[in-house]
Amino acid sequence: MDTVRVWMSAPPVVARDTMTLPQARQLLAELNIHRLPVVDSQDELVGIVTEGDINRIADSATGDSVAYNGYIVKDLPVREFMRRPVLTVTPETRLSGAAQLMIAHHIHGVPVVIGKRVIGVVTVSDLLRWMVDSEGDADTVPMSVKTAHRD
Repeated sequence: MDTVRVWMSAPPVVARDTMTLPQARQLLAELNIHRLPVVDSQDELVGIVTEGDINRIADSATGDSVAYNGYIVKDLPVREFMRRPVLTVTPETRLSGAAQLMIAHHIHGVPVVIGKRVIGVVTVSDLLRWMVDSEGDADTVPMSVKTAHRD
């Protein structure tokens, strides 16, 4: 039985809830990732933002226009537009269970948590690697620990 622990991307790339929209957008672009779990000052998961969330807000505002809740886009902290509550899985969750969660909620990845601490992220790409490996391809080696989340 394969669990999320074996296939998740870790350590996770996260955003502090005080990170601004432009900073989050830059981080996503630099690392070629599509979602950021959002943590508070105690490193506890409080939300999630996706590339789509960021683009929707950033692309709808021009110059110094007000984007949301009275903030100018360049000053907008992710806590103002992050999604919550966040769907999560634990390291012991079966990969098939993570896949069912993503399918049911039309999402492409979820944070992996122990309590409220994010320890990784599992994405559709991770599930595809698992699926290919499960087919018994001798040339495929699971990448159970990666330095940055990619999907």
